[in-house]
Amino acid sequence: MNPIKAQLLTLRSLFAAMASIQLVTAASGTIVALYFAETGASQAEAALAPAFYSLGFLAGCFYVSKWISEIGHIRALAASAAICIASALLFSAIESVPALLAIRFATGVATAAIFAIGDAWISDTVSSSSRGRMLAIYAVVLGFMSVGSQILVIVTPGDLNQAFVLVSLCYCLAIVVIAATRTNPPQIRASATVRLTETFGYSPTAVVGVFSVGIVSAILLSVAPFRAAKLGIEATEIAYLIGALYLGRILFQYPLGWLSDQVDRRLVILAVSAVTAVLLLIVATLSTGDGTFYSRLSESSAYFVAIGGFILLGGSLLTMYSLLVAQAIDRTPSDYAASSSVTLLFAFTLGGIAGPIIASLSSLVFGNTAMGWLNFAAMFGFCLTSAWAYRFLPAVTGEEQTQFALVEPTSVENATVEKQAEESS
Repeated sequence: MNPIKAQLLTLRSLFAAMASIQLVTAASGTIVALYFAETGASQAEAALAPAFYSLGFLAGCFYVSKWISEIGHIRALAASAAICIASALLFSAIESVPALLAIRFATGVATAAIFAIGDAWISDTVSSSSRGRMLAIYAVVLGFMSVGSQILVIVTPGDLNQAFVLVSLCYCLAIVVIAATRTNPPQIRASATVRLTETFGYSPTAVVGVFSVGIVSAILLSVAPFRAAKLGIEATEIAYLIGALYLGRILFQYPLGWLSDQVDRRLVILAVSAVTAVLLLIVATLSTGDGTFYSRLSESSAYFVAIGGFILLGGSLLTMYSLLVAQAIDRTPSDYAASSSVTLLFAFTLGGIAGPIIASLSSLVFGNTAMGWLNFAAMFGFCLTSAWAYRFLPAVTGEEQTQFALVEPTSVENATVEKQAEESS
């Protein structure tokens, strides 16, 4: 049997469990935003929800390893999923904003633990000769689940309490599947440390880039749905737009990754950041802040052009994390590759914390259109940084450039990338 097929069969239970987790993780960002809008929360309160989730995720990434090693992978995953189940059920029964923020923090910690387990399990189970392909397949599965996650929003547009019940059922499915697996879990590896100053010295483009991507993606995926719901846009319409963003990542991730291996990766990053900045400029320029432009757009044939634009936006914005990780590893000494990857995850999550808070404050001061201009400013600033680095920093040689690996900002384990020189030795 083909080795890849054999390993897929071995890990089928884990893949099914992680697919279920990703389905509800991606859906929850939209559902939580809609819930805050439904309960009459202010934009400032709604913006704190993704910020607290990112803060919990950040804490989970760096502090759950010891806990997992003490109780084991399967029990740790089951316990983490149970926390997420309780969080979803509490969301459907509680309206106190401080309590809901605490719940989102706990969900972030538990989600970080789940993805750390899944990523480490796959990395340590498969052989080194097929690890890259298996992680790529895993990332594609998660990508498809992100697109499919919006179905949970579409099928329960009238009752968000039902959506939280469906979320809980998916977590239950993950527990059942992983508890019945025959695959032996791996050993927890020592975690790498955050080296922000050193990583910035190796690749300022990557650090500034992942921080900017963290800001914009958190706003688009978590704050914008809340704002759209407050303006009266239907939940199904919001789900279509968010789904288009995720679909763009699936369609463009591999082509851009392949291209970045063939040419100077910095040039690909510059081009992708420029496309993202232009698209965000268009969104900011056309936005009226009161939903009237979208209402006119949804009733015309130009609506399909807008969907295509969101697919292109997702394909440029949500693919940049992998490109920037590869760019940083290109310029990082082999001994510090893992630390650089962890540092980039740290910077990305900080962006996810800062973005919603800044968006909320800017909206209070400058009005409802400020959020779109904030997105553009963040990406335009990175575009200028990328152009400066391309102009003044030397390119890496072919021997130094690592092979592109599709990674997502899900955990410390999945962020680790090995240089080609190490793989060939």
